[in-house]
Amino acid sequence: MLLTGRAVSPRQTLIGGLAAFLALIVLAAIAPAARAAEFVYWDNYSGTPDTIAYANIDGTGGGLLNVGSSVVENPEGMAYDSVTNRLFVANEGGVNGQILAVNLDGSGASAFTAPGAPIEEPEGIAVDPVNRLIYWINTKGAGSIAWARLDGSAGGTLSTAGATFNQPCCRLALDPGAGRVFWVNGNGAGVNSISYANVNNTGGGDLNITGTTVQPGGEGLVVDDASGRVYFLGGTNEVGFANLNGSGGGNVATAGAAINGPYGLAFDPLLGRFYLGNYKNGTTTTNAIGLLNLAGGGGGITPTTAPVAGPQDPVILKSPVAAGVPAVTASPTAPASLSCSTGVWGADYPGSFVYQVPRAFAYQWTLNGAAIGGATANAYAATTAGSYACTVTATNQAGSAAQTSAAATIEAAKLKLVVKTKKVKVKTGKQAVIKVQAQNVGDLQSKSARLCVKVPNKAKADLKARCASLGKLAALKKKIAKLKVKVGPDATGAYKLKIVPKGVPGKAAKATLKVIG
Repeated sequence: MLLTGRAVSPRQTLIGGLAAFLALIVLAAIAPAARAAEFVYWDNYSGTPDTIAYANIDGTGGGLLNVGSSVVENPEGMAYDSVTNRLFVANEGGVNGQILAVNLDGSGASAFTAPGAPIEEPEGIAVDPVNRLIYWINTKGAGSIAWARLDGSAGGTLSTAGATFNQPCCRLALDPGAGRVFWVNGNGAGVNSISYANVNNTGGGDLNITGTTVQPGGEGLVVDDASGRVYFLGGTNEVGFANLNGSGGGNVATAGAAINGPYGLAFDPLLGRFYLGNYKNGTTTTNAIGLLNLAGGGGGITPTTAPVAGPQDPVILKSPVAAGVPAVTASPTAPASLSCSTGVWGADYPGSFVYQVPRAFAYQWTLNGAAIGGATANAYAATTAGSYACTVTATNQAGSAAQTSAAATIEAAKLKLVVKTKKVKVKTGKQAVIKVQAQNVGDLQSKSARLCVKVPNKAKADLKARCASLGKLAALKKKIAKLKVKVGPDATGAYKLKIVPKGVPGKAAKATLKVIG
């Protein structure tokens, strides 16, 4: 169901033997790349049969997605789920239409359904990857806005109470921040409006579009939370906007952009760039996907190997964008046990059909800047003192990116001594016992260690001391050692003693032994 421009059927026929050409193309999905990349996907509405195509953002490479035995028929909107790596397509064609879920790993496609969610000549589709929900417009009869859980477990329709709901068409846009979905109404008199429904099912309202001269046609609709705007296609190759705060809107200058009867709109907030499916290009590949910059100018994307046949509904997949380095933390009870966070990565823009969230993470630990063989988990137990860091590589359908943590220093074992009996009194001929607490204040387990009493040279004839074994001490662990000093018959007065660690570094401690009687 369309408000402007074209009829849903009969289907347009390809020219010049395009069907034969398509039959020779090997169906494929994009394999995860090993580098940063960006892809554009679009549906070919005028194909025989209709297809889903993709290319690098510069137009090179690409081809058709494998949908297996499924059928793409009158596609009217696409959205991507970055969690399950599926591209959802609103198929308006057939008896009542279909929501098709295409696996981007190349394994085919399947029909999406959910109990309670009607699918009746669907147009426009929006996916909320975070809250795991999907929305679409049903254009059959009076129409409705349907929703479903992405696991297919349940669904229903949204209340549109308070909003205009008149010939809803043709694309749906999600505002995840405000929890709303937007659509375009047509009233049969050539004057259209934009309305919204709250996704919590509390009804909705209408958007103030005064200030723009662009008549919303429903061919393309996106939400940009960053700027607080809804952008839409309409008129003759025009782009307008309305402010989400209800203060009206305006027009976007389109000079320098390649725009030719577009259907489907995507917007990258980071680049300030629109992508438009130039449906009226037919099978002409030159500028099949139009580019329009908010700052002015634009151009187009010309696919070099991917087929074009009435291209529409661009969806942009970008490799992950680093937004915050990973953090290395140590266990409070075992400081050599390190863990690495995933870091912070750029979010999806589901309201404007641009996606970049990572789907998987890989880890590599380094010691003093050199990679540690086999250390590829998010946790690592250090056994050597030095400077440790973790590089996290995030990957999604489009490619990968890496960022490295700040260094964390692991210190070797070191003993801290505390004498519990600093002043010991003993009679001649007896044995003194000096209690000393040893703690490993390093990050690694110590080697076998001993504590020994260092007797002044002048007292070596009077005092005989033995060392006490500590064994191996784990990091942060404490142990009490009893050091024995035999006092000779000629010993007299007070003696200054040193307690020194052996086998493990540490600072000596002091004790005083006083001979009495």
